[in-house]
Amino acid sequence: MSATRIYKRRLFTSYLSVVSSTTLVLFVLSLLGFVLLNSQSIANYFKEQVMMTVFLEDETKEMEREQLMTTLRLASFTKAVRYISKETAAIEHSEAIGEDFMDFLGYNPLQDALDIGLNADFVTTEVLDSLSDVMEQKPYVSEVLYDRPLIVLLNKNIARFGFWLLVCSGVFVGIALLLINHSIKLSIYSKRLVIQTMLLVGAKKRFIRRPFMWRYMGLGAISAVIALLGFGGVLRFLAELIPQIQWWGNQESLLILAAAILGGSVLICALSAFFATQKHLRLTYDIVY
Repeated sequence: MSATRIYKRRLFTSYLSVVSSTTLVLFVLSLLGFVLLNSQSIANYFKEQVMMTVFLEDETKEMEREQLMTTLRLASFTKAVRYISKETAAIEHSEAIGEDFMDFLGYNPLQDALDIGLNADFVTTEVLDSLSDVMEQKPYVSEVLYDRPLIVLLNKNIARFGFWLLVCSGVFVGIALLLINHSIKLSIYSKRLVIQTMLLVGAKKRFIRRPFMWRYMGLGAISAVIALLGFGGVLRFLAELIPQIQWWGNQESLLILAAAILGGSVLICALSAFFATQKHLRLTYDIVY
């Protein structure tokens, strides 16, 4: 194998190493950035899974039930209202336990109920306690139930998750900068003899530095595009897996994230290439060899 082919293979391996390591770092940064930008909408999704159930007295008139449902649908705290008759509830409960409990009891002990889906902003114990007190004052409302411990735990964990997400994002950004910079430094180190040869023949430092910067800026752009394509594939998979969350909903934040990843990658690679090349341009012939 000729020396030229060996040099080209080593050069390709060097560039491939930079692209692969940068792509991996940018891909993880894309995921972290997306979660950070959309943490509120993801938190809202989990909050809106909490249901408040209003049980109605057996003597409740249809007009009273419809009036209550209309009032709830118009309320700002309501996302959805579903009426469940005692007969429907009995069928669902029998399917859940695998046997018809009414054959054993001889009657249906369940009550008509309204399942209320809540908007995320109102899923707090204070708001739900207040709503529960107001609805229980109605004569045809038997009981209002919701999972209070779950709401306390949910709000506490969401606040904790947001804090640690910020901490992890900051730490990982620092690690990403170091990894990309280190990869480019190693790549340019392998070309230190080329740099010294160009200096010996009288090439100016700016002339030597410019192609290195453009080359690694291009590699940074390629890495960012590959990382964003992988990130888009993950989003598509999540959209099919959990369609309830609007993964593609906030187009503006996705464009901002993509621009930040692409621009940040090019800028970091340019700066890393500049300083790494500058270091070798300052070295004397004796030190290099």
